[in-house]
Amino acid sequence: MVLSRRMATALMLGTALAGRGALAQSDRQARTLVVAVSSDPVGLEPAANRAEPVGSEIILNIFDTLVAWTPPAFKALEGRLATSWSISPDGRDFTFVLRPNVTFHDGTKLDAEAVKFSLERTRELNSYMKASFGLIREITVLGPLELRISLSEPMPVFLSLLAQPQAGIVSPAAVRKLGDGFGAAPVGTGPFRFRSRAADTNIVLDANTEYFRGAPKLQRILYRVIPDASTRRLELENGGVDICQQNGQLTSLPVEDIKAFRANPAIEVIEVSSQIIRQLEFNNNNPDSPVHDIRVRRAIAHAIDYDGLINGVLGGTAERVYGPLTSNSWAFEPAMREMAPNYDPARARALLAEAGHAPGSLSFKLYSFQGSLWGSVATFIQANLAAIGIKATVEQTEFPALRALHVAGRFDIALDGRQPWYNDPDAHITIGYLSSLANTAMSFRMPPDAELDALILKAQTTVDFEQRRALYQQVQRELAARVPAAYLFSNKIIVFKRANVKGLVVNSAPPLSEYWSVWKEAR
Repeated sequence: MVLSRRMATALMLGTALAGRGALAQSDRQARTLVVAVSSDPVGLEPAANRAEPVGSEIILNIFDTLVAWTPPAFKALEGRLATSWSISPDGRDFTFVLRPNVTFHDGTKLDAEAVKFSLERTRELNSYMKASFGLIREITVLGPLELRISLSEPMPVFLSLLAQPQAGIVSPAAVRKLGDGFGAAPVGTGPFRFRSRAADTNIVLDANTEYFRGAPKLQRILYRVIPDASTRRLELENGGVDICQQNGQLTSLPVEDIKAFRANPAIEVIEVSSQIIRQLEFNNNNPDSPVHDIRVRRAIAHAIDYDGLINGVLGGTAERVYGPLTSNSWAFEPAMREMAPNYDPARARALLAEAGHAPGSLSFKLYSFQGSLWGSVATFIQANLAAIGIKATVEQTEFPALRALHVAGRFDIALDGRQPWYNDPDAHITIGYLSSLANTAMSFRMPPDAELDALILKAQTTVDFEQRRALYQQVQRELAARVPAAYLFSNKIIVFKRANVKGLVVNSAPPLSEYWSVWKEAR
């Protein structure tokens, strides 16, 4: 068949356009990062954030903070919206100079009034931040791009707190326009803009091409909500997902995945030590509970086979925790290794008998989060308790319901954990053990204890570094004597990613990823 010149030209043009379309689609795929998460974010509102992992990470990609941890070591703070800052000799006044010519995603200008508005809003709305932002006495605007934050007491960790998701700077104009709907359409200055959200399905962020650090290399981030761990694994293997966040192994147990992925050249496994703590918590503020008796708490702590849990159930993906701080914390008390309970079922049974509990006379509901990780840990603890004559019924509960139950104190024992959002012992100690905060979050519900409370607050506010270290070491010894929990393990932060994803640097405190520096090589 002979083609006319017109037909031949049309055919070549069609082939060229089809090729361009395929290239355009390939380019879009190369510039879209697909992140698999296990659940919908609880919220995208900095002022209401309570350290929920999925929402917190998204917030840090939509919003900027005054300061942030410097990659790749994350041991020092760098300026983000602030170009410089100074701290008064008494540690009470923090003065910031802001970056000029920064705009929010809605086109309004960032200035000192916006920073003041945002931080005061978090202080007002977020009870979770009461222990820290509650110390803000006054925020004074000194000029269009300068402000001073004055504290009622010295707080050495305050600068670190300003790097948290709760300290994200919001657009005042958008808040006033949207009111309670701001969390459904958040507006910040960050490297990515909020585009859309489909409940229990996905969250879409688009690149902020006007970002003051330079436009992201990615064009889009697509967070896909995939609750089932096996489905996430298949999607990652097939290339439908670029990154699987383990979120400190909050729900899934990735031991088998690690083995499989290490043998797959298309996938990389990132493991980073953390300051995450997982523990079996006691309700320390209920006189009617059997665990109000310290002998029962000690018995339970001695009943747990810590080595078996870490090396067996967790497959070596975690390390032993001896008390309220991990051993890699700069304030860790080395004596805690000797003070921590060891696995001793005979000692546990003797303590129960001393407390007047015959074998089989005690029974508890053992509450835990949902997911294979918590299910495996809970079943292991259940067997340990059965060996000393305690019956435990495992109750795996969705996070919102478990949080409500925990904060209200309607439990005796519960598996829980804490992921520090900043690199300081205060991240574990104050919110967890200060008795005045017992009803504000998933804490250890400590009973009123004037001596311990005073020690915690002194450690929080002491400016001298070595004095703070000594005070936190004393806090650890005091808590060991009270046995507020059976401390179990510290997860490594584990991230699975496709090998063509480049530039990802994983932070350990907070265990959240920023994607401004990430790009994808074409496959």
